Amino acid sequence: MSEGDIIPPLSDSEHIEDFDEQADEEELITAQKVLEIVETAWQNELCAPEILQHQTDMLELMQGQVAHMEENMKDLDKNDFRFIVHQMELERIRYVMASYLRCRLQKIENYTRHILNEDEARDVSEKRLSPEESKYAQEYGDNVEQYFQQVALQYMPNMQRSEAEQRIVRPNLMSHVFIKANVAVPAVVVGVDDEEVDLAAGSPHIIPYQLVSDLIHKNQAQLI
Repeated sequence: MSEGDIIPPLSDSEHIEDFDEQADEEELITAQKVLEIVETAWQNELCAPEILQHQTDMLELMQGQVAHMEENMKDLDKNDFRFIVHQMELERIRYVMASYLRCRLQKIENYTRHILNEDEARDVSEKRLSPEESKYAQEYGDNVEQYFQQVALQYMPNMQRSEAEQRIVRPNLMSHVFIKANVAVPAVVVGVDDEEVDLAAGSPHIIPYQLVSDLIHKNQAQLI
């Protein structure tokens, strides 16, 4: 049984709207497409050193589809092989969504002040954090700073302000990552000496993340 059988496309009346604001017009997508978007976002998030654009809308749509699938499964015999396969697929989807959120929370906790500072400088449509993540990051950062102040900084007054910037932890954007080009991309700079290569669609490469981060954000390539 293929994955398409486990998560069948929605009917025309059950299409889901894609909320991507960069699209010139609303795109109707199936539940299978939503799952593909979530899985790609999960894989990119796991492999990227920085936090990426949140996919809250897609997660909410996927959660709704999971609830719909669970409702349909109530009519199946629990000893039926189809029920077992459906249940395994649901558990896989739940794992992907939970792992995606855990990864983002870990990055928020590791690079709290850096992520908040970067997001404050972005337009609303380009912010990486969802409103819930932004609230959590702010509260987490404040609590850590308060604790650090109580146990250390109050005894080192010279570090309270002059060393504040140095205490910000930043991800290593020059770490090497594996990518796969989704489309043909010409003249991509892949080295400090401005060496350029043409990325063929579907071709794998290992490149410093910062040199190809724009391709990831534009969905021209994905991390593997």
